[in-house]
Amino acid sequence: MSAKVAPEPTEPEGETTSKNDPETQESPRLSPRPSPRDEMADQGLFGFKDPKTIKDQVKRCLEKQEPYSVFMYYKDDSESMWPRLAKAPLFENATLAVIAFNAVYISIDTDWNKEEPLTPTNTFSLTESGAFFQCMEHFFCVYFTFEWVTRFMAFRIKRNGLKDGWFVFDSLLVFMMVMETWVMLIVMAAIGGGSSPIGGTSVLRLFGLLRLSRLMKMLRSLPELMILIKGMATAMKSVAYVMGLLVLITYVFAIAFTQLAVGQQCGDDYFANVAHSMYSLFIYATFLDDLSAFTDALRFENPPLLVVTFIFIPLAALTVMNMLIGVLCEVVSAVADRERDEIRTENLSTSMRAVVSSLDTNNNNSISYKEFTEIMGKQDSLTALDDVGVNPVSMVDFAELFFFEDDQPIELSFEDFMEKLLELRESNTATVKDMLNLWMKIKTSTNKEIGETKKLVVDLTENVNERTQKLDAQQDRIDGSLAAALAEVRKLTSKIPDV
Repeated sequence: MSAKVAPEPTEPEGETTSKNDPETQESPRLSPRPSPRDEMADQGLFGFKDPKTIKDQVKRCLEKQEPYSVFMYYKDDSESMWPRLAKAPLFENATLAVIAFNAVYISIDTDWNKEEPLTPTNTFSLTESGAFFQCMEHFFCVYFTFEWVTRFMAFRIKRNGLKDGWFVFDSLLVFMMVMETWVMLIVMAAIGGGSSPIGGTSVLRLFGLLRLSRLMKMLRSLPELMILIKGMATAMKSVAYVMGLLVLITYVFAIAFTQLAVGQQCGDDYFANVAHSMYSLFIYATFLDDLSAFTDALRFENPPLLVVTFIFIPLAALTVMNMLIGVLCEVVSAVADRERDEIRTENLSTSMRAVVSSLDTNNNNSISYKEFTEIMGKQDSLTALDDVGVNPVSMVDFAELFFFEDDQPIELSFEDFMEKLLELRESNTATVKDMLNLWMKIKTSTNKEIGETKKLVVDLTENVNERTQKLDAQQDRIDGSLAAALAEVRKLTSKIPDV
């Protein structure tokens, strides 16, 4: 039965409660101060409202900076013809071709522009050279000067040319070429011929070989060669340590050889001092050049030195040098794998971006499930996925996890889409990070389901309590009605006379 609430006692007439009495006045109710845990839940980690903000900041910090390009200092293409010409791939490729041809011409000029070709004699000066050589010199000078003027005129602010190392470097080379080809020619003509006032200007042409360093730009089209170069650069530190170990071993043995070979002919020939001993050990016992003659000399004069030599050779030539080769192979192999993976990833990104751009009908730079199904129908996309080791079939199987959330379709940005693609590579191995990500997803999903279940339980409990109260009220009314009916029955029975 429901308990009946007693009516509140009324205040007697004539008695009033003073509102100013501190004992009788009700104190204001203070709201409880939220706990630090609740504050952190409201504000998020580090005071941010959304943890995604932190992830975005970390990603921005880890993003690779865009590669430097001198084009950022150029004028807009609409302002002048010079930036359009300087940026043209045809102009760049033509310049690289002329540089390569100039390097070949320098060797021809060195061997054939002399009185007796292919002999170790001095080459002719420009005024003494034949018509072919003079025409070639003027052609190269004209082209490289035109190239410098083109690039100089393309700069929006001319002093920004000093910020580009390649432009400063080319400026010095063009200055020396103009001095050699035209200025010196005018000076020599003005003084009535003769030799150059600064001596053999052909030496200045050798500086033109430095222009070959610009051919490094062509290596971008030769990825395998770039992999080898990057591998060698990465292995330099390990190579330096191995070479340091070799020098240390050679230094210790050089001291021993110098002391043991005192007063002998082999000592004068190979071990006169420590530096001479190190040289001999490097040449004969490490690089194994003419090893038999070296060991025969020691065998006849000082057999103990031969024994020490046979100890040194396995240490230096066989162990350390082979260790050096092993280090190079391991580092180059690791760099090659990483570089090839980056190249395949870049190719996949380029192919996918082209396909997505053609299928993005609403131009929102996002990928929906419908657009994803169209992407999977493109042969270029499937080929690119297969190149990076992503199984297109498994990609389709997991698409529901990527494009649906709470049974509602969502869209992904291109960056998020690429990240999820690369996570599905079959060569990937599970790491602690992957396990933590899985745990976080399960925890988030479970907590959400638990929260929904608790809400359902609370709603069900409130519904049951409400129905229980209604049943209690109905039962009270029924009890009251029954009690009244029984009272009426008693009254009626009391009026009936006994028989």
